[in-house]
Amino acid sequence: MRILVVHNTLNDSHSVSGVLRHYAWMANEWTAAGHPTDFLVAKAGWPQLKKLAPRSDLISSDNLFDATRYLSRTWAYLPAYGLRMAGAHWLRVPVRYDVIYASSQLIFEVYPAMVLARRQRTRWAVKFHHVLASQPGRTGLFDRLFQWSERQSLRWINRRAGLVICSTAIVANDLHALEARLGLPPKHTVQIGYGVDLSASHPPSQSPQFDAVFLGRLHEHKGVFDLALVWQLVLQEKPGARLLVIGEGPQRQRIEDAFREMGIHSSVTFTGGIGEEEKNARLAQCRVGMSLSFEEGWGLSITEFLAAGLPVVAYELPVFGLVFPGQLDLVKAGDKQRLARQILALLNDEARRRSRGQQGRKFIERYDYRQVARNELASLEELAAQPH
Repeated sequence: MRILVVHNTLNDSHSVSGVLRHYAWMANEWTAAGHPTDFLVAKAGWPQLKKLAPRSDLISSDNLFDATRYLSRTWAYLPAYGLRMAGAHWLRVPVRYDVIYASSQLIFEVYPAMVLARRQRTRWAVKFHHVLASQPGRTGLFDRLFQWSERQSLRWINRRAGLVICSTAIVANDLHALEARLGLPPKHTVQIGYGVDLSASHPPSQSPQFDAVFLGRLHEHKGVFDLALVWQLVLQEKPGARLLVIGEGPQRQRIEDAFREMGIHSSVTFTGGIGEEEKNARLAQCRVGMSLSFEEGWGLSITEFLAAGLPVVAYELPVFGLVFPGQLDLVKAGDKQRLARQILALLNDEARRRSRGQQGRKFIERYDYRQVARNELASLEELAAQPH
């Protein structure tokens, strides 16, 4: 069975999202199991995939657009997304695939997957990491545009997709609620989450360089505008504390400016987008992981914190109780003062910090990415076996 993953979300040559890492791990495992897995992706994103999934062939959906030098200008992405969608009609695909897999429900993944599947007379699948319509904080112009496109892509998915995978039962329920609002019949789904590569993590340092770490895309929905305020509260009690911020995104400059305006920029290190080995080495140099997200379909950064043996302080979300029961120190979303106090409590109690880290590391063993790859592959094999 040959598999083509459509991942048109990628716009630059540095960013590595949790979703991209997930599909690279899946591709490596599926290829090793005798199921060659390739990617349809903008050429700007080839450097990451050549490192993460070296045995996969790459097909360009867009040779022109590269956001590497202006990640904050998200409005400029829209013409590129349109090109990647339209290009599916004339794109030359060198081989026939047994399954075409849209890596999310976003319209610029779903539409090309649907068109290519029709052209190749094959089946297609899609995975929902979260449902935008279920997230009330999305009120901006681009958010409304993406929610409109989600409704359109869901109509196609509901009628034509052969397989729908949801990350959790919560996401599946959100999907069915949106289907009901659109007057669509409920689509059968399977629930398969995400994994982590425990063998790649480094043992925690005995003398960490950083007191806390934030890992993720630097976007408002990840709570990044709370980051400087939380850290200022930590510094009031521990003036010498150090923060590490790993990740890239459209709001990076605004976040750095906020730290400068508060006079605390010297206490934080921004790495930007970095490779897997460096990221894992950096996590081992930290004491506490923090998540400020107001919405998550899973919590991939938390998975990585736990794999690194870090205790985690996070804003409370329903999905965390499902995915990480009892493993996180949770506070009400938006309560910056209490979150800062939780971080300080862990920093001031080394025994508890180490105990929580060890407990989380043991817990996360259940999410080995190899088992996740086997689960997804089994569903894709069932799809490929169905008559077209």
